[in-house]
Amino acid sequence: MALVVGIDLGRKSPHDAVIMRRETGLETGRGFRFPSSPEGFDKLFRKIDAVRRGDEPIDFVIDSPGRAWIPVAAVLKAKGFRVYRPSAYRVRKIRQAGHRKNKTNRIDALTLARCLMNYPEDTAQVFLPQGDQARLDQIVRQRDRVVDSLARRKQRIQDLCEAVNPGLTKIPDGFLLNEAGRAFLRNYIDPRTVLRLGRKRLGLFLQKRYRLELEPDTLDKLFQACRNAVELYRAVRDAGAIPFDERTLQDELNWELDQLEREEGRRDLLEQQIKRINTKLDPTDSLISLPGIQHILAAGIRTCVGDIDRFESLNKHRGFAGFYPSVRKTGDHASSPMPMSKMSCNRYKRCLYLAAENAYKWDLEMAAFYHKRRRAGHTHTQTVCAVANAKLLPRIHQLMKTLKQAEQDNTQRPHYVFRDLSGNPISKAEAKAMITATWGDVSYSKKTLATA
Repeated sequence: MALVVGIDLGRKSPHDAVIMRRETGLETGRGFRFPSSPEGFDKLFRKIDAVRRGDEPIDFVIDSPGRAWIPVAAVLKAKGFRVYRPSAYRVRKIRQAGHRKNKTNRIDALTLARCLMNYPEDTAQVFLPQGDQARLDQIVRQRDRVVDSLARRKQRIQDLCEAVNPGLTKIPDGFLLNEAGRAFLRNYIDPRTVLRLGRKRLGLFLQKRYRLELEPDTLDKLFQACRNAVELYRAVRDAGAIPFDERTLQDELNWELDQLEREEGRRDLLEQQIKRINTKLDPTDSLISLPGIQHILAAGIRTCVGDIDRFESLNKHRGFAGFYPSVRKTGDHASSPMPMSKMSCNRYKRCLYLAAENAYKWDLEMAAFYHKRRRAGHTHTQTVCAVANAKLLPRIHQLMKTLKQAEQDNTQRPHYVFRDLSGNPISKAEAKAMITATWGDVSYSKKTLATA
């Protein structure tokens, strides 16, 4: 006998809750609302006590709008209750199956409770970090936001350049956003000023602001792009129909560059903090001994996983990652390979994908698995996802389980051991050399056929 309480959280409104009995799957009593306040939680527990039979266990299931779930989960877990949070995909599907197109707060609360009763494998326990783990989680999330903002700002700068000088974005080697390119954009977004300056003085200007030797070909392409832009707009300018003002555009571009450099400084500061906390939590660098993982990805994995003991098995861990493939089968007919489910933590999937994209270049078994799948016709993205799910994730799971046990027993902390295809221990450098010798000349076309 057990109770399941579904709580549909409100950001600006009270939370809606329903109480269901697990063995019957029926609602007990009427739904009610309560705010995130001491009085609100007193009301919640009074309602539960009114229908509770003895000391039967109580499980809570909540959704996660923004950060509104944190105070609710913290209060409930502090009282010793288990708190669960299902994937948004599972919630949507169960609501649609039971209530068609209807959606209310009460329906959402009922749906949350049914997720735990019907699909416990897709409903993970909530993990709330503490101490350095909580600080690391906040910093990692902040860095992710800064990195996303940097990507959008770089795209915005390129869009502004394309408006006045379309050829600038086609200059190779990332010229536009390196030191010389930024100095150029701060002064010469108007291509007419570049022509008045001349190629020689433009080269001297860029060379003073670039630590590396500026390629003559880059300078030629830059000057030619400015010449083409002037010719492109000549007739439009003569007609007085220019759709932008160069001075205003220059001011806007300078502001975007200022913000870009400010965010880059913030990103670098956060990465330094991440490295310091990582070293404190893992002084022997056990997690970054895995192939493809360094401090940033190690921090992302550590904050997404939280307590590894909340995953009773590797399958539970895989379900949390959401890298397992979808299945569609009827009778004796099975569909062709389906896309992966993507039903769980997006941050974790991104960390695993980025780690797997580097891991197969350093680990022999992963490299053999990668190239076997590529020869079978899978794309690079499909194969990297397979590497993450089949090879990297089990290694992370086992290492973190062993690491936690070593911390509890106060024994030597484990490290990942690189091995050849026969299982013999080798160094990381030897593994890289073997991979380069075996698959270094192999390339794949768009149709994924291997060529040597």
